[in-house]
Amino acid sequence: MKTSIYIIRFIALCALLLSSTYAFSQKGISTAYLYKGYWSQWIDAGFNYYGMTRDSKIGLAGEYDHFCIFDKGRHPSDFFFKFRISNYIQPSKKEIKQHYKKKTEWVYSGYVEYYVSDLYPTFEDCLRELHRPLKSNDVETDEYNRKLSVLRASRMSKGLSFTPIGYKKVTKSATIKIMPYKKLPQCYNFFFDNVGYAIDLGMFYVVFDPNRRR
Repeated sequence: MKTSIYIIRFIALCALLLSSTYAFSQKGISTAYLYKGYWSQWIDAGFNYYGMTRDSKIGLAGEYDHFCIFDKGRHPSDFFFKFRISNYIQPSKKEIKQHYKKKTEWVYSGYVEYYVSDLYPTFEDCLRELHRPLKSNDVETDEYNRKLSVLRASRMSKGLSFTPIGYKKVTKSATIKIMPYKKLPQCYNFFFDNVGYAIDLGMFYVVFDPNRRR
């Protein structure tokens, strides 16, 4: 039976950042990004159990082969990053042990979903300017609207058309790597469009769906 994960609390289990090839975090539910061939430092994103009031920053909803990330207080449908592995097969205990012993990552194919806007038209732009994926409230600020007006005026002064795209969802194919683990998947690396994004979950607090048939 595939175990559902709804919100995940992190306990530091991964090693330090070893190289520019893979990312491992140290504490908290953490994220990092690969830009211009180098991994950033880990950003502690806190933890949250959806539906409970806690001092947290983000929530996660989904399962081991797919989940989304959203800000505390938002609904999961208002995610700012989401992924799904297309060819995930639950590994056996023996396979998990072998991968962990040999420090061999699990490599999968799948896709990621994220958002772009007029000021940040690519995920690489988001990483360069925001150091994270774009969120819906990023395009709702007075500062954003001011910069958007400047961009519009600049385009029009050059005789160029300007058709705003707003807050637009993008889906891209990705290579998804799960770092070796003892029991449950913990550290995910996503590679697409010459950038990378990593999420370290730590220990899973599992919620069983009471409506799921046993």
